[in-house]
Amino acid sequence: MAVRPENFAMRNLVRVTFLLIACSASQTCASFSFNTKDLVLLVNDSTTLTLTLTDNVSRNTTLILSTNHNDLLTTNVTKIEVTNSSGTHVWPVELFGHDAGHDLLKVDAFPPSIKCSDAFVRVTIQHSNELALFSVVVGWVYFVAWSISFYPQMYENWRRKSVVGLNFDFIALNLVGFILYSMFNVGLWIPEIEKDYISRNPRGLNPVQLNDIFFSIHAVFATLITVIQCYCYEKGDQQVSRTAKSIMSFYGLIITVLLVLVYLQKIVWLDFLYYCSYIKLTITLIKYIPQAVMNYKRKSTIGWSIGNIFLDFTGGLLSILQMIINAYNYNDWASVFGDPTKFGLGLLSVIFDILFFLQHYVFYSGVNYAEFENYNEVEVEDEVTNSEEYPKPTDKSDDQIC
Repeated sequence: MAVRPENFAMRNLVRVTFLLIACSASQTCASFSFNTKDLVLLVNDSTTLTLTLTDNVSRNTTLILSTNHNDLLTTNVTKIEVTNSSGTHVWPVELFGHDAGHDLLKVDAFPPSIKCSDAFVRVTIQHSNELALFSVVVGWVYFVAWSISFYPQMYENWRRKSVVGLNFDFIALNLVGFILYSMFNVGLWIPEIEKDYISRNPRGLNPVQLNDIFFSIHAVFATLITVIQCYCYEKGDQQVSRTAKSIMSFYGLIITVLLVLVYLQKIVWLDFLYYCSYIKLTITLIKYIPQAVMNYKRKSTIGWSIGNIFLDFTGGLLSILQMIINAYNYNDWASVFGDPTKFGLGLLSVIFDILFFLQHYVFYSGVNYAEFENYNEVEVEDEVTNSEEYPKPTDKSDDQIC
């Protein structure tokens, strides 16, 4: 029985298509990966990783192992030849740390028939494990100091039943800033937004940790309590200034425009959160100014808790100390001087705290002491007046004895 040419050609086409699909499937399912994604290594030390090949390889492939900085990190092998084979293969790879810093070990396949996107290791080379542990301890100490720094002011307001001396512009800007900070931290933990971040930084880590989320939400909660105190307690003629209202209105306009751009799909939510974080940075730059100016005009710091400043000063100094420790331990001084925003904001907060110390203990200490003395005298006068209006009842037994 004769076979028609068109049927023969069709059968061959189907066979070739099937073979191509099978070959493509075998290539795409094969992949490489290391046994870890993150590694800490000491200077002049070494360790061994394992590189694993999963599934089949349909053709001979050359693997190239490379690092971004050969002066920091090297490997005992730079090339691995993979022959046409089936099954799982494991290769040991030894790493050598030469100098402190951050590096990335990655694998590239030639020809690119094997998936290598997961074949990478983020390597941190440090001088000392003890310094790294000390840095963690310092980080938690300043986290606690900053977290409880809100409460001395709340206690001061409750004790005095007054918020006179506490600048409302500072409170308003603080609230807006911490709301934006919370939006950024919580947003980067939303799966869709985190996915966008990972797609932009495929070999990076989410920069927001759980303690960042706790601190920012707690800061909003604590500031809201202070706002409620401003409504409940004596406040005199204090109110949010027109300047602060204008600044916050400008920020609100920017956020509204950004939301419209997100709705129109001109930017994604990740970009929106980044812009919110930039606004938060500008608020941090200016939020202390109204309180410092108010203390200067009143020539007093009564109503402004110095306990808050002590804790903020402690947290600021320790945060800078941690940056310096990490810069030395990882030989990463660019994180201090190459990123002026983070270091500059921490230093600016410390400078303002020093100014508040000077205002409280040097410039206006006499005024503060005098007001404290007047407050005690008023209490004594009230006690005398109350004793005169309501004399202590006499004991009848004493009269009888007399």
